[in-house]
Amino acid sequence: MQMKWIVGWLILMSGIGLTGCGNASKNQSSSQKASVMEPADIESLDSSMITDVGALETVNNSQEGLYRMKNSTTVEPGLATKIVKPTQNGTVYTFHLRKNLKWSNGDPLTANDFVYAWRRTVTPATKAPDSYMYLPIKNAAAIEKGKLSPTKLGVTAINATTFRVELARVTPYFKYLCASVPFLPQNPKVVQKYGKAYGTAADKTVYDGPFIVRGWSPSVSNWTLKRNPNYWDKKAVKLRTVQFSTVKSPQTALSLYQSGKLDNITLAGQQAAHEKNNKGYISYSHGETDYIAYNFRNRALRNLNIRRAISLTINRQSLVNNVLKNGSKAPTGLVPEEISQNPANGKDFASDTKSQTAVAYNPQLAKKLWQKGLSQLYLKKLSLNLVCYDVDSFRNSAEFIQSSAEKNLKGLSIHINVEPKVQAITKMQSKKGYDLGFTNWIASYPELNEFFQLLNTGNANNAGNYSNKQYDTYYDRANGVDSLNAKKRYQDFQKAELIAMKDQAILAVNQGQMARLNNPELKGVSYAAASGISLKNAYKVSK
Repeated sequence: MQMKWIVGWLILMSGIGLTGCGNASKNQSSSQKASVMEPADIESLDSSMITDVGALETVNNSQEGLYRMKNSTTVEPGLATKIVKPTQNGTVYTFHLRKNLKWSNGDPLTANDFVYAWRRTVTPATKAPDSYMYLPIKNAAAIEKGKLSPTKLGVTAINATTFRVELARVTPYFKYLCASVPFLPQNPKVVQKYGKAYGTAADKTVYDGPFIVRGWSPSVSNWTLKRNPNYWDKKAVKLRTVQFSTVKSPQTALSLYQSGKLDNITLAGQQAAHEKNNKGYISYSHGETDYIAYNFRNRALRNLNIRRAISLTINRQSLVNNVLKNGSKAPTGLVPEEISQNPANGKDFASDTKSQTAVAYNPQLAKKLWQKGLSQLYLKKLSLNLVCYDVDSFRNSAEFIQSSAEKNLKGLSIHINVEPKVQAITKMQSKKGYDLGFTNWIASYPELNEFFQLLNTGNANNAGNYSNKQYDTYYDRANGVDSLNAKKRYQDFQKAELIAMKDQAILAVNQGQMARLNNPELKGVSYAAASGISLKNAYKVSK
């Protein structure tokens, strides 16, 4: 398979204020400290269990895998000495680790730490939400189904510095997996010491990346990154301290930035429009789809007319233009722009597979379908609970959707439950305690499967518990018999998309865009669509 990667991201990321380390010695501030905002609480530091971007930002600055993301589309060597070319027809990767690698506690870091971590993540009992990412590896599918022992996973520590991976099939995007959080190494001694408590606090794990985390636990809103003296590339790390702060109010964050108390913040809604001319303004594609998962355990939401009616009341263009105002775009379906292109003609998947009816705004048709659905259910009114993150952009979008739907659909009432992100995600994963789940998905790498796994039957990330055998058939073909045929694989995903959109499997809300302010005195900062901010090469200059 040949993927045409996210050219827009690549061009953008190569030019957004990434001052190189070659100038780091000039005008460097004697106080190498930075302060960064996180818009929501983070849930864990256990690399097997992380799903939210906030945790990814902390972990990607304190841990390192075989590769690391240089930007949204480019990988560079991390703990591996070089980018590996596979052998045996593209199915075997042999990684050579750098010599004398150490964990932050002084323990040697060896190839066995990768074997241990990867087996742990793919083990069904671990319930790792991203275990699906391991499916390209030999025997992973059978292990996830409980048919084989995790020891049969296609990974081997040849010796302390040689790690071999056998794939079940050729996987051109495997390099991106090697740079992602679920594929980080873990120290077996530390994981076994803390058991279920592993990763639940900063002192209940160890680190192998540029920084060490101090002071984090789920109950705190401020934590610190300290330079890691055992990091193999510690000479490249200029910042001594990075203060992370959870600031849920965008206005509070902006005030803290303006007063010099925060060096890097994310912007929301009108802020992005107001701050566009600020010297520190940065905007980049986020590889994100924001959507509402219909909980299919709710009898009323299993009715297609009810789902379609709710969707048809939402003017998505008005939402992104007048509410979000941060560069977000109206969606065309499940997949956002710049994830994949048609290998036959180069068209972007999002526009090439657009399902107009699934994202249309048509209040009159909505009213007709609504009454038809209520009649089929023998109901005169319907009350639904909508769960969303306690982040302003989600809250504002939820209120817009609530207002639009209730205005046009007689007898509908939507109650919004704004909850901490970790709590909301946990609730959606349990498929209990909500009817409509407002969530999002940000691609870990530029690959269609990242989004289609969200609707695959039984997937941990399938928040609404949607299931369609025909959809699953095309999903399985794309990741099985057609995995080596770029055209057929692309067509499989197209067919799966059309099935899901005809089913109104989700209510696609918008395609996300990230807008930030970065202190011009903080140089060398880089960004990747899913991983967020990277501070390995960052440094402060004097005013």
